[in-house]
Amino acid sequence: MESLGLVAIALLFLFMLLSIPVFVSMGLAAFIGFVMVKGFDLAFASFGDIVWQSASIFELVAIPLFIFTGVLVEKIEAGRDLFDFAKAWVGNVPNSLGVATILACGVFAAISGSSVATAATVGIVAIPLLLQERYSRVQAGGFCAGGGTLGIIIPPSIPFILYGVITETSIGKLFIAGILPGILMMSLFMLYVLLLSRPRIVMKHTPSSSQRWEAARRGTGILLLPIIIIAAIYTGLFTPTEVGALSTVYVLLLGLVQRRLTWRRFLDAASTATRTTCMLLMLVVFGQYFAHFLTFEQVPQTIAGWITGFDAAPIVTVTLMILVYLVLGMFLESAAMLLISIPIFFPIAQHVGMDPITFGVFACIAMEIAQISPPVGINLYTIHGVSRIPLWSLAKGAAPFLLIQIGMLYVVYYFPVLSLWLPQHMMGR
Repeated sequence: MESLGLVAIALLFLFMLLSIPVFVSMGLAAFIGFVMVKGFDLAFASFGDIVWQSASIFELVAIPLFIFTGVLVEKIEAGRDLFDFAKAWVGNVPNSLGVATILACGVFAAISGSSVATAATVGIVAIPLLLQERYSRVQAGGFCAGGGTLGIIIPPSIPFILYGVITETSIGKLFIAGILPGILMMSLFMLYVLLLSRPRIVMKHTPSSSQRWEAARRGTGILLLPIIIIAAIYTGLFTPTEVGALSTVYVLLLGLVQRRLTWRRFLDAASTATRTTCMLLMLVVFGQYFAHFLTFEQVPQTIAGWITGFDAAPIVTVTLMILVYLVLGMFLESAAMLLISIPIFFPIAQHVGMDPITFGVFACIAMEIAQISPPVGINLYTIHGVSRIPLWSLAKGAAPFLLIQIGMLYVVYYFPVLSLWLPQHMMGR
């Protein structure tokens, strides 16, 4: 029976090599597998039931809400306010503009939940200024591509929502669990930019006190949103889905108060968010369908038993998972990578003693690696699209951030308190 599951996995990668969309590849591979097991009539009859069950999950409502929030923030040009605030307050230290770029990415990540939105929004503003200040194209593109990956780990995070749905883990606790690892990783990114990135450049014009306070005044509205999101979830006053709705309303009101939200911009944001949501939900639905077939065939249990049967040290198992994620990241974008890998790796992670919340943080950091891993790193293509910096230069600039993320995977495994301490002290629901 398990061999049919492996055949389905092989078919999935074959279809993707043929340039068939990932969600179609997953659905088609699983359907062929069910036909081989049950016959065409039963496979066809069960298809609708499984797909409907995968789509009718209330927690998925949070995805379009956070996507819409992120797009609205971009349309009302609040990303420029964030970057101006970071640039004014970082100070006159070497590579201060690069540090400000990472800081702006971290704050925007706490609003949008999307790595691509973070990289694009900050990149549009930051890259021309970085190049103007004599940073190399490798540095400018690498800072924005690498910093953009913080959108996956700092809450709210769309991959955390997907992971919570797949594994039936509390999405609110996952959001809170990402705070300390996210802050640590952002700090490591900034330390690299500050101390190791060459050449080291000092900003030509140091902002005056009045310019700093003006930047703070303009940025206050959008800077309050991450605080509201985290406080609402941590105190238990709102569920993640309710926080998504609250964020959308807040940004709409902010855009109207600042007179930046026009009817045309609203429609553009709604159209962009709808397209992105449709793509993600198709991946979720057919990813769940594919995972259902693998579970039916007991493939995750078989692979977990095979790996644990070697009786290797847990660190060896963790390293093997990291290597597999590195390979998957070369060919799959983060959502597809998550949907394919979690059903297989979740039981393995439990065997080596990882708490489901800790493994959720571990897996989402691994998703970040996929965002900047050539040849398919979507953040690299996003920055290339907004700056025309060559992909090779972007990959070279993002490489140090990729190494930091690999190191963070081991930190999360060896120090689970980093991801568990805040969720254990949450109030309410």
